[in-house]
Amino acid sequence: MKAPKHPDNEFSQERLWDGFLTWFYDANIWKRMTWHGIRTLKLPLDMWNYQEIIYERKVDWVIEAGTRHGGSALFFAEALAARGAVGKVISIDIDASARQIESHPAIEFLIGDSGSPEMAAQLAAMMPENRGTLFLILDSDHSCAHVLRELETWVPFLRGGDYLVVEDSAINGHPVRPDFGPGPYEAVQKYLNAHPNTLNHDAKRERKFGSSLAPMGYFVKN
Repeated sequence: MKAPKHPDNEFSQERLWDGFLTWFYDANIWKRMTWHGIRTLKLPLDMWNYQEIIYERKVDWVIEAGTRHGGSALFFAEALAARGAVGKVISIDIDASARQIESHPAIEFLIGDSGSPEMAAQLAAMMPENRGTLFLILDSDHSCAHVLRELETWVPFLRGGDYLVVEDSAINGHPVRPDFGPGPYEAVQKYLNAHPNTLNHDAKRERKFGSSLAPMGYFVKN
């Protein structure tokens, strides 16, 4: 039997997904997510989206700001290998103290500030001129100031068709952690206001599975 139509159905569905995300976050399920035993700290719905993006957009390189334990770097490396990509994962963190992977042939681990122009220049020098499509994921310091600095640093480095995800924009009440203060969501708003028509919001992909820890965080570089 089909559910009866209701004028508030769309609103009710949005509340349902927000409720799921709030449960997932507040119950700390995300802290117990692993990939081959390595912690990932991700939402599985986002992870499934990421591997589809890598395959469908023929991504060759992944730049990850925020290595933490290394589970997501391993996930990205295996997704690149599965599609026969020529590039690798470059994962950046301010320190390696939490990392559970010492080394991997398809991952370059770099230590440093993911928001610094020097780091962006270092990565640019590591890639060939004909590097193919790149997927950039920002998942380090979640303060608004830091994420905005990352966007100002990295978006000019992206080429048309490259993909960007700004993680954890769900915090500061979108819908989790209303007490956090300005974070990634607010940084994205500031960047888009200052640089209109630079990024195209991929809303369809972002909401494909109903919920995301990166609301207003999926973009294609114009």
